[in-house]
Amino acid sequence: MIEKCALIVFYFMMLFIITRFLEFAGLLSRGMRCSETCTDMQMLSTKRLQKVLDHRGISYRYAIERTDLTSLVDGSGN
Repeated sequence: MIEKCALIVFYFMMLFIITRFLEFAGLLSRGMRCSETCTDMQMLSTKRLQKVLDHRGISYRYAIERTDLTSLVDGSGN
């Protein structure tokens, strides 16, 4: 019984480590960790730009046009 519990704990621990590694490598979350070199801000939709700004903690309350959102994302860095 103890061997089965140890195997289950080992399995979940390995699963956790693998998912953290994949997340760090960018395979699970490409959009937020991608640098400017591989992200063209003009190609992103308005909702995607808003999600990026939300993730960075920047308010876009008074940004009415898409160009305003793009300039906010460019100004906030990677």
